[in-house]
Amino acid sequence: MVFKRRINRTLQLLLSDLSDRALANASQWRAGLGEFVETGLPPVPSDLVIATMNGVMGDALEERKSRLAQRMAFSSGMQPLSLDPIRLAGQLSLPQTRIVICVHGWCMNDSQWQRKPHDHGRNLAKFGYTPVYLRYNTGRHISSNGEDFALLLEQLIATWPCPVQEIVIIAHSMGGLVSRSACFYAARHQVSWLNQLTTLVTLGTPHNGAPLAKLASWAETRIAAVPYLQSVVNLTRLRSAGSKDLSLGTICHSDWQREPPPPYPLRPPLPDGVACYAVASCLSQHTQDERSRRIGDGLVPVASALGEGDEQQLAVGFPAVNQCVVGSVNHMGLLTHPFVARKIEQWVLANSG
Repeated sequence: MVFKRRINRTLQLLLSDLSDRALANASQWRAGLGEFVETGLPPVPSDLVIATMNGVMGDALEERKSRLAQRMAFSSGMQPLSLDPIRLAGQLSLPQTRIVICVHGWCMNDSQWQRKPHDHGRNLAKFGYTPVYLRYNTGRHISSNGEDFALLLEQLIATWPCPVQEIVIIAHSMGGLVSRSACFYAARHQVSWLNQLTTLVTLGTPHNGAPLAKLASWAETRIAAVPYLQSVVNLTRLRSAGSKDLSLGTICHSDWQREPPPPYPLRPPLPDGVACYAVASCLSQHTQDERSRRIGDGLVPVASALGEGDEQQLAVGFPAVNQCVVGSVNHMGLLTHPFVARKIEQWVLANSG
């Protein structure tokens, strides 16, 4: 028995030493990965590669002041938009008083709204809307992107060539969380564009969190409770801040700044006076089947995409008539499906002044 205790003690000391080494090496590994990304990629890597790297480790890239960190900016879909009034006027051939802003999802960028060859933003141009696309670093905290979005949009509206009468936001996946966060911080900062916002549409947004991100978060929590496995949890913590926020649908600074973090994120109400809509989808055509709704679009369950409440958290608050569930559509299919496009048209035009 004494011999066994000695063996256990020796094993604990060994594992503790390995854990300490892993903790020290984790930051070195993260820095090394950043160095590899900087020097190992082509001088001009593709936008899609950069978007993916930002989702995976965008917070680290930003910390390094990397050339690969996506800076938040607006684009026309063809070129970045300047916030200088004279230059912006020259970039827009026919600016409208109505703007539709498209906000992309995790590991994506502003160029990926154009698919097969549909584009929800450009589709509204025929109704007198100028499409504008937000690009942001999806590895940063969602709330950080949300607050920056709120302030950057205020600058864009101030420099727009004509008075803006109406703003519409269409957001896919993580973009819906960033947009809700932007509305929350727009109210905090008392910016003016919130008064022009008429419609907010979220497509496949994990308002209650995304299962894959939740699984990673759950594993990290469970492993952290086992001293022998600290060396493993140190590696799981290398996930980007944005991917961690996806696990619960976190949109406020306080949800990640507090120690320990709350078990469930704050649920700020949807913006007052704005018609808010949520679109979910199922891989199956049977949208009322419980199993189909749990699987959802393959990444986001229906309950999460609609922001439904349960005994542990409040519902986001989308009115039942403003919710839509589409069958036989996957997560990316929400960007192109004709029925979704018609729904967006219907909702936007119903709220247009």
